[in-house]
Amino acid sequence: MVTSVEVSLTDWSLHTSVVLGLLFLGGCYLLLIGPMKDRVPGMSGVSFSHVASFFIGLTIVFVALNGPLHDLSDHYLFSAHMVQHLLLQLLMPPLFLLGIPQITDIPMLRGPRSLLFWKKVTNPLIGFILFNGVLLGWHLPLLYDFALKNHDVHIIQHLTFMIVGVFAWWPVLSPSVQLPRSSFPAQIIYIFAQSIPMGFLGAAITFSEDILYTHYVEAPRVWSLSLLADQQMGGLIMKSSGGLVFLVGLGLVFMAWFRHDETTP
Repeated sequence: MVTSVEVSLTDWSLHTSVVLGLLFLGGCYLLLIGPMKDRVPGMSGVSFSHVASFFIGLTIVFVALNGPLHDLSDHYLFSAHMVQHLLLQLLMPPLFLLGIPQITDIPMLRGPRSLLFWKKVTNPLIGFILFNGVLLGWHLPLLYDFALKNHDVHIIQHLTFMIVGVFAWWPVLSPSVQLPRSSFPAQIIYIFAQSIPMGFLGAAITFSEDILYTHYVEAPRVWSLSLLADQQMGGLIMKSSGGLVFLVGLGLVFMAWFRHDETTP
């Protein structure tokens, strides 16, 4: 018999690996924009918005992988896990890129082979394939349940969400002159295209009448939310929240395009 439990939203369980990883990233960033700034040729000025964006991104990862959201995601609610995935794949990566000042000359890209390789990796088509391949792949019921039952695999899942998220947002928010952003019309088409697979996946989960993810079948129920209602809520969160993020992205690109045309002779 499945029991019900009360979960506190004020108790915070911290995970050492996550905290150390975030401290390492934050420390590297502060070194990059501080003592090592002169060693990066062509780095433009660092503004408050750069620093704020980067550390808000790190805060999002902290909230996603610690405390009540982590506990709910791992042990009780599919819908909480969808919130966690969206934070890691859709919100952290663009904030991370917005936190990096524009750099005109990255030493590792000076070689023609290296530059060609990274141009291919950051190509919009590759970004689309990586982002949606990882999204759809990890949400296949077999892989999803496997990841939740194996801690190391679960860590890999989260890392791939963040990494492909950076590649996916690169054509829109690239801080590198050597690997530039796509044109404004291409960005609009690209963002619209990115929203389609996530919308379909969210809809498929929302309208499924079967329990797709068995990991939560024996889990105690939280807030009297049934297994199917939890799954439907998770699909709705993916579809609506993902669509909202991409819609905001489209609006910001339109505004940037308009400002560019206004200032260009």
